[in-house]
Amino acid sequence: MAALSEGFTLCALLPGAGGRPEGLLGVEAGGEPDRVLVTDTRRAVTLYKVSDQKPLGSWTVKQGQNITSPAVCNHETGEYIVVHDDTVLRIWKDDDVNLDKVFKATLSADVYRVHTCPDTEPLVVFKGGAVLFLDALLADPQQEIETILSGEERIRWSKMFVEAGQSVLVYITEKGRDCFVCVWKFSPRILLLRYKLKRYTEDSRVLHFSGSLNNKVFTLLILCSNGHVCQVFVPLVQSDQESEGLLPMSLLLQLPEPTDVGAVAILDEAHIAVLAASPSTKKDCLCIWNTKFQTLQATKDLSQKTSAQLWHHGDKLYLPHGKTMAVVPYRCETSCLASALGKCRNLQNSVPENVSVVNWDMLVGDEPEAKQSDAGSKRSTRQTKNKENTALSRDAPLLITDIKNSTPSEIQEFLQRVAVDTELPDFQITIGRITMGVVSRCRADPTFHPRGALAQLIKTNRLSYSLCPDLVTFALGKPDAYLLQLILQHFPDVPEAVICACLKIFLSVSEDSLTDAPLDLESVLCYIDVAEPCKAPEEKAAVIQNGFSPVTLEEDSCDVQMVEKSSPDTEKPMSPVSIKRAALLNSILISAYSETFLLPHLKDLSADQVILFLKYLQYLYVKCSDNVTINLPGKHVPTINQIMDWMSLVLDSHFTVVVMLPEAKRLLCNLQKFVKSQMKFYSELNKIEGSLSELQRKNKRRDCGRYSIEVLELF
Repeated sequence: MAALSEGFTLCALLPGAGGRPEGLLGVEAGGEPDRVLVTDTRRAVTLYKVSDQKPLGSWTVKQGQNITSPAVCNHETGEYIVVHDDTVLRIWKDDDVNLDKVFKATLSADVYRVHTCPDTEPLVVFKGGAVLFLDALLADPQQEIETILSGEERIRWSKMFVEAGQSVLVYITEKGRDCFVCVWKFSPRILLLRYKLKRYTEDSRVLHFSGSLNNKVFTLLILCSNGHVCQVFVPLVQSDQESEGLLPMSLLLQLPEPTDVGAVAILDEAHIAVLAASPSTKKDCLCIWNTKFQTLQATKDLSQKTSAQLWHHGDKLYLPHGKTMAVVPYRCETSCLASALGKCRNLQNSVPENVSVVNWDMLVGDEPEAKQSDAGSKRSTRQTKNKENTALSRDAPLLITDIKNSTPSEIQEFLQRVAVDTELPDFQITIGRITMGVVSRCRADPTFHPRGALAQLIKTNRLSYSLCPDLVTFALGKPDAYLLQLILQHFPDVPEAVICACLKIFLSVSEDSLTDAPLDLESVLCYIDVAEPCKAPEEKAAVIQNGFSPVTLEEDSCDVQMVEKSSPDTEKPMSPVSIKRAALLNSILISAYSETFLLPHLKDLSADQVILFLKYLQYLYVKCSDNVTINLPGKHVPTINQIMDWMSLVLDSHFTVVVMLPEAKRLLCNLQKFVKSQMKFYSELNKIEGSLSELQRKNKRRDCGRYSIEVLELF
């Protein structure tokens, strides 16, 4: 999964011809993780501290001089390097003020740009195609530079990489409509490899390049004007053929629309960022795509033009946006199905394994009879012998057609017969069609609410949010707590927004509406203790004098001081919610989620809902702590890790609100006690582990004879 955070402005851009802002020559790493060097298209180089959004230093060449290569930082020496007027190279440090007084070297050939990487020497790339180490060049600045490229061939993109201590430089050249890849290797000897790119389609233009080097494999991405993002694998070994090798392009990703301008950047092995202009909306858009699953992970519409320039350093994207340069933080998680579906459920709470794959082609269209006959022709011999199954397969499309006139009892009676046979052809398709038909009728007729039929459909374990989102919307609109509990238990792909919407309903729904709801209580019956009547126990008022209490809690408690009148007999804790509400909240706690996408929706909870939820989480934590196995009894119960994760998420999203509420003081004190007790417990465990390890190291296996007694003393 990936997400784009709220962007911010780093600096303003200088206006160009006609008053319009120009782009930038480059945004390069500034030697430290939070610093970048910004080079404009004219005369200035500025070092910024990104988190503070302020410049740390700025250097300008003299009037009449023009910077022609982006400034870079030499990571080995901490110096900065820039080239102006194509042949003049300047090197300076942070304490230098005037560029005219710093080190200067005039070269004999035009420089394309300078590249640097940590733990290696900078490389200088000349427009003629030659590449030299900086130290070798400065030893004789006027040395003759070899011209490798022909007169009509020019460099369009270059990048330096370091792998296993070896420097590799790759640049792309263009000659007419042909593109070439040149790879320079510098260990153990200088080696130049040259390949020609074979176009994926001839009717498109190449807009931008990006590349990465991993495990001695160089991957080149190419953004084309027709919306294709093509991929090329470039070999880093010398071929036996003397002629140029031909590298084919393969289609990696198809963007929704073609674009005239754009840029692409590789974020990690599974995610790429694409900046492109949309012809339909007339706006630029920044997107993050997952190339493994071919899915759009995050998108951000930009109100102003971007100059089709994109850089990324660390976890931030940099791009010109109108008259300013914008910084957009991003986050990419490990690309796998587990992260795509959120936090994995426990094994005991996992979705049943008999979930089949949907035949989406069968789901599209309005001819169930014809499709059913096609499926019937492909039945196995065993299925054709079962007359009851044949009848059911014929009745299913009829029910889908007549569902507008069927009564809830008729629908439920049919489902009771069809649900026992999950081997019917396209069983999941049939269930999905029936569900959409029932939900459509429920929307058309507000009095029609076949809860039993909908519950049976959900319990077939053949439905999902992506298959029938209207069912979830209908259950939220009612709201129907029973159906929502079943959806959370049986749907494998419930979005975080739906989880939070269910949480709000479960915390605010009245007890009267839960009385007749046939909820699943297996997760709470074994350990929930509810006071009579079923209400949260009232908190006794504390004696407060001028905001402070005259009596303090124990030493390891919170700094907030309050007096709590304790009863002579120790009473067991009571649940702040009823048994049925607890069962609903447990279905939330065991749901799969991703923290990145859950936190924004948690902020919609009210203060009362937050306090009630935290009290219930505290109650569950106490119950887990009382149990030797630290696990609650019963089925579909949350683990202590899930309880603590949710407690942290709620506090993170509502910390300011909770701190300001007077009724939350005792709750926060208790939570702090839990944290301190856990820290003490694990600290003692670490001491015991260290002592045992030391004893094991000292007392190696030795021959003690036939009989020995050893006493271990732990202090």
